[in-house]
Amino acid sequence: MATEGMERTGLVAEGENFTLDGKPVQLLSGAIHYFRVPREYWRDRMLKLKACGLNTLETYVCWNLHEPEKGKFDFTGMLDIAAYLQEAANLGLWVIFRPGPYICAEWDYGGLPSWLLRDPDMQVRTTYQPYMDAVERFFDALLPIVKPFQYKEGGPIIAVQVENEYGSYARDDKYLSAVKQAVESRGVCELLFTSDNDWGFNKGHIPGVLMTANFNFNPKKQLGALKKMQPNRPLMVMEFWSGWFDHWGRDHHKLHVDKFEQLLGDILRFPSSVNFYMFHGGTNFGFMNGANYINGYKPDVTSYDYDAPLSEAGDPTPKYYKTRELLKTLAMKGAVANELPEVPPATEKSSYG
Repeated sequence: MATEGMERTGLVAEGENFTLDGKPVQLLSGAIHYFRVPREYWRDRMLKLKACGLNTLETYVCWNLHEPEKGKFDFTGMLDIAAYLQEAANLGLWVIFRPGPYICAEWDYGGLPSWLLRDPDMQVRTTYQPYMDAVERFFDALLPIVKPFQYKEGGPIIAVQVENEYGSYARDDKYLSAVKQAVESRGVCELLFTSDNDWGFNKGHIPGVLMTANFNFNPKKQLGALKKMQPNRPLMVMEFWSGWFDHWGRDHHKLHVDKFEQLLGDILRFPSSVNFYMFHGGTNFGFMNGANYINGYKPDVTSYDYDAPLSEAGDPTPKYYKTRELLKTLAMKGAVANELPEVPPATEKSSYG
């Protein structure tokens, strides 16, 4: 973190390494979505993230829960994004903030509110004016809450994503720039980036905006392709898929710890910064589990365990301890403390009969 009183110049993505306030940094990040974890457990999950050797917390924002009815916003309880960001700041974590408006995330309608579909002509994720009006109204409610938590203003947010994997959709070549403008015009001043899988790079980027990669296979090929596209910028795996989500009626997905070790080792040796998607998956409460339509309708289950380093219950798994081990040995010098905090105990369990 920056020294007290020092001018904060923010995260810069130029050259081989990211720099924060002019000093080289490696971002070691984990995804924990506030809306998938009871508020009472936020601090516990963040403490476990920090004890694993990570320095950054990443989260999406779920528009459909924050604006369940058109024009009626909710930022209370489990949706108190300011409290979540403040907890991260209290623990000395940086934050990667991904406000959408579309987030995918195996979340109902990718986080878009269903009332958008009352317009029979609705064209989501485009510059269709009624859609952009709704996006801008949501950002008018969200971003003033978030703005004080930016790094340059003394907060933990060091980077902000523009939309999400748009290269896989790419229906409107003006849309990403419109979302970027909507974010910047409301005072967002931190590093902006996009994230895509390898076949979305070409259609999902904005000139001058950092591109990041999403994958869990062949890191050398994936990162090599990204490096070729932006040779003078640092590398970031925005989504290193630590496992996978589950569909109803199918077996729980598992990424074996040995394969996980190989993939993470290749990422860190390349070298690249990394965000574990997920570090802790949590739960799809209510009816917020998403679905895929590929050769038929495939709904996701309530659990978002994801075979992540922290289980759905928030307990460390073998992947957690393997991550801790690899970060200690392979991360950039100084990125991981010589003495990590003690890992908090597993969450207490009870039988409900």
